Amino acid sequence: ITSLGGTPVTLTAANFDYTARGAFPTWNTNYDVYLAIAQAFEDTGVRAYKGQAGNVKSNRTVLTAALNIHSVEGRHAARVRLMRAGRGGAGAITKPWITGKDTSGIGPNVQASYNGEENVTQAGIVITNINGMSISANAASEAFDEPLTAAEVSAIVAPFFV
Repeated sequence: ITSLGGTPVTLTAANFDYTARGAFPTWNTNYDVYLAIAQAFEDTGVRAYKGQAGNVKSNRTVLTAALNIHSVEGRHAARVRLMRAGRGGAGAITKPWITGKDTSGIGPNVQASYNGEENVTQAGIVITNINGMSISANAASEAFDEPLTAAEVSAIVAPFFV
């Protein structure tokens, strides 16, 4: 960070509100809630790194690191989603990927992490019924993760900071 002219930020546990201002009061006593928050964070991470790729593309080193992190976030997201699905309950409907803008039962407190995922247009082309193939909106939305802007990411994570 410093070699690029930035200033590292030092945070401690005191800087975080893991309840997200009371939205998840049982985060540390209810494993299902803990996993749900982890899923939302990992899904947000995938979209956050994708959203910034264009901003760092002129620096090959930073771009490579960012896209490597993006792929790791994707693997983490899929794993946490499988863990939730395996536990049953609200998480039983969870797939390893996002369908539309569905929160997989987590609810409205994380909706901003999923808004925009229902997109079925890629590179200006509507991919439902592409080349005469019948592709549902759900399947089309599952095929791509949509980017988030820095402002969107900041708004999503803000409740977790003191």
